[in-house]
Amino acid sequence: MAVMLVILSSLTAAYVSAQTAQVDQTRRFDAQENARQALDRMRKDIHCAHGVTDPYVNDSNGFTIVMTETNTAGQEECPNLVQTNASGVQWCTIPVGGATNRYKLYRENDPDQQCDGQDATFMTDYLTSGDIWASPTCVSGQYPTVEVTMPVDVDPSKAPGSYQLGDEIALRNADLCS
Repeated sequence: MAVMLVILSSLTAAYVSAQTAQVDQTRRFDAQENARQALDRMRKDIHCAHGVTDPYVNDSNGFTIVMTETNTAGQEECPNLVQTNASGVQWCTIPVGGATNRYKLYRENDPDQQCDGQDATFMTDYLTSGDIWASPTCVSGQYPTVEVTMPVDVDPSKAPGSYQLGDEIALRNADLCS
């Protein structure tokens, strides 16, 4: 009976450990996939934009960036990306519960509304930095670009560390830099 108890307790411990690892892996995969989808949507907005502001600290102590789209002759240049009669979109990071290493990312369809996470569209969670955008850069003869770096980690205290997405995205509807 004692031998059976030792064997069963070690098997139970191994099962619990495997279950915990599987749940952790699923959470990491989901957070990374959500971040990839958010970056893909952000890439579409930046490609469509005529201009992008420098990132600035918002009222929630996260960061906001505004992308403007100026439609010519009343025609939509990027159909279904911005709400009707809006001049662009905002993206913002909002700290979770006042944390300094966990942010949620939101997209606000109307640049006249404040991107505060209340009415904006939730895009992803578990960003370990709120400052994910660099100021737009301009090289003569090329389109302006915005560099995006999104570090994602569901549990920063554990290994293997954060998953980092990054891209340098051109504003295809902007004027070429002089």
